[in-house]
Amino acid sequence: MEAIDPAAIVDMVDVAPTVQAGEQMRTGLEKPYEWFGFEVNPFRDSVNPKFFFRTESHEQAYIKMRECVDEDIALGLTAAASGTGKTLLTQILLADLDPQRYRPVVILVYPQMTRTALLTEIARELELDVRDSLRVQTLVSMVHHRIIELYRKGIKPVLIIDEVHFLKGDSLHLLRTLSNIEVPEKKLVTILMFGEEAFLDKLDQPKYRALFSRVFVRADLRPLDAAEVEQYIKFRCLVAGGNGSIFDKAVFPRIHELSGGIPREINRICYEAMTRAALRQSTTIGMELF
Repeated sequence: MEAIDPAAIVDMVDVAPTVQAGEQMRTGLEKPYEWFGFEVNPFRDSVNPKFFFRTESHEQAYIKMRECVDEDIALGLTAAASGTGKTLLTQILLADLDPQRYRPVVILVYPQMTRTALLTEIARELELDVRDSLRVQTLVSMVHHRIIELYRKGIKPVLIIDEVHFLKGDSLHLLRTLSNIEVPEKKLVTILMFGEEAFLDKLDQPKYRALFSRVFVRADLRPLDAAEVEQYIKFRCLVAGGNGSIFDKAVFPRIHELSGGIPREINRICYEAMTRAALRQSTTIGMELF
């Protein structure tokens, strides 16, 4: 994954449009982003990898999680506040996994997900034919044998567990059990966990220390600082086929203040401001819209 020079983003999108803004804007359009000449909504809350803005902390998280995969490390953990891009990071990792060498298993954990439900999802992602009535021990044995079978074919499963903070204690210990599947020379599965910062407090409890001690690689995603907020907004405008110069320079510190540097909140705030501007048929987004 190539790093992006933030200064280059600002330089690219700060160039004035070749056509006057008033000539680019069109009235009577249904979508606010069309008023500003964007091809798509630059602030849509989605996991489209094209809009992944790589801050230093995101770059480091990617490198560390990729290290787990490449170096046969059993457990890796990325912790972050909600809305900072954990799920999008999982999509970038997925896109970079060689299908000839790795079998990705993506599990989106939901509140109250049971150990049996987690195991069943893992088994089905590994293309095992499972019934809902199977016992936990049977499922563990099936998954174990499937991992060994893949190893003999030169393929390693990579389990990506998103929203891991929702898992209960018995499910977390199950992940520890799966991480122990190995041959003398290496671990046969890598488990990458993605969760909110509160998950770290849970792992610090005595009953989870056996799991935490096996997390050899840990990364943290932090909120964007003020400079990164400006770069983030302009980057998304550029990817959406438009220009970040529609935002007055003075609004960026205000957006940082309102959002706390959380990308999901930045998207919401910017979309609401863009909508108000379009309704007023304004060609710029200034402080009066915040």
